[in-house]
Amino acid sequence: MSILIYFILGLLTSLLFPPYFFLPLGFIIFPFLCLLLDLNRKNKNKLNIFKNFSFFGFGFFISYLFWIKNPFFVFEETKNFFLVFLLLIILLSLILSLVFTIIFKLGKKIPIIFLIPFMFTISEYIISVFFYGFPWFTFSLVVSSNESLLFSLKFFGTLISSYLIIQIFCLPFVFITKVKFKKEIGFLSFFIVLPIVFIIISNFNSKNNNFNTNTIDLEIFQLNFKNNDESLTPEKKLNTIINNIQESTADLLIFGENNFPYLLDNLDLKILKESLKENQVLIIGATRFDNNRYYNSLINITKSKVTYFDKIILVPFGEFLPLRDSLTFLENIVGPNNYSSGKEERIINLPNNISFIPVICYEIVFYWKLLNKLNYKSNFIINITNDFWFGKYIGPYQHLYLTKIRAAEFNKTTIRVSNNGISAVIDNNGSIIKNTKLNNIEKFEHKLFLQENTNFVNQHLILKIYFFIIFLLITFYYLRKNV
Repeated sequence: MSILIYFILGLLTSLLFPPYFFLPLGFIIFPFLCLLLDLNRKNKNKLNIFKNFSFFGFGFFISYLFWIKNPFFVFEETKNFFLVFLLLIILLSLILSLVFTIIFKLGKKIPIIFLIPFMFTISEYIISVFFYGFPWFTFSLVVSSNESLLFSLKFFGTLISSYLIIQIFCLPFVFITKVKFKKEIGFLSFFIVLPIVFIIISNFNSKNNNFNTNTIDLEIFQLNFKNNDESLTPEKKLNTIINNIQESTADLLIFGENNFPYLLDNLDLKILKESLKENQVLIIGATRFDNNRYYNSLINITKSKVTYFDKIILVPFGEFLPLRDSLTFLENIVGPNNYSSGKEERIINLPNNISFIPVICYEIVFYWKLLNKLNYKSNFIINITNDFWFGKYIGPYQHLYLTKIRAAEFNKTTIRVSNNGISAVIDNNGSIIKNTKLNNIEKFEHKLFLQENTNFVNQHLILKIYFFIIFLLITFYYLRKNV
């Protein structure tokens, strides 16, 4: 019976995330989890805890990541392999359960109201970096539909925001159980809430002295090229691209990931250069072939010059096959060739001292790998993607909302261009200024105001260290109290 309860709680937890956002459920789910774990304090059977949270994880991930089966249905020859997606679901469930079991046993004297957020946040972090990492799972997403709550990402970053969100969801447990936490909460608030309030006030009062009133007229092209449409020949695709370029009067023209229909084995691209007007910049995704290696690339083209950025963070079993010699039976899914990881710096310079951070597809979810000392002052982010693989329902929306929280976290306007949608201009607060509909052929223009916003990423790191120290102090306090 207990495993069914945990499984249902996992399913319900997924409804906090996009595209559902049933946030009031959080104030039911997490206090109930606190209650269940508090009742299990005296249970010395570690296997029971591991089993229960394995089913919680399976319920959560099977609902939250159900869309991962969609790429298998794009081509007829891969349909029979669609159950492979369950392996990822099971792996993530086991990681979450293992982390929960270890922390629960080590923190058996720490109040559940503090332990639950810590367990989820550590699980989120470990899943993000485990082996290749899969940071698609973050509780920061549950506030991504509410622009007034996205401030937490800007000032606290992804991980600390996740902790605070879960902590808030857990608060009703105090009132339900009538446990006297007043002294402890007051004690902890002095060390946690006050510094956070101080940081927020200081940042709101800080003025940006690097504001730039320059603007760029950009145009976004969502072509909705279907990967499995055999009637859509490369020639037709190229003609569509050229016609759109010739009709545009924008300064910056942006197409989606891999929209260029031919293998790019040189950077001449004369046909595209000739289609551009003076001072226009074209950005388009392509597969680049160089030194017998394939790269998923963002190509930056002017009439006189071509530069590029090659995707660094590749999709396992999508862009490369780990242990290919031993897993040859999976080549029907991945294809006969691996993509290679790029080596270029993640920055592209435009005329007039303007620069942007290039991000390809799901690289946008790796929040700790995108900014560096060379690009943190860049004016904006361009994220090209092709969400055709993500299906029609859950996946594309999760990908969009992950981009929203990254725009807020990095405090940078983000231009998202997807081959099939959802394309959008997202401001530095995470608000969608303009967007397309999923699976439509659309294009739109937008006047982009350039500014060099203050970035708080270093502060996020300090806060992570600070919260870790606070949790150690909490642990020490309650261990001494129970001696």
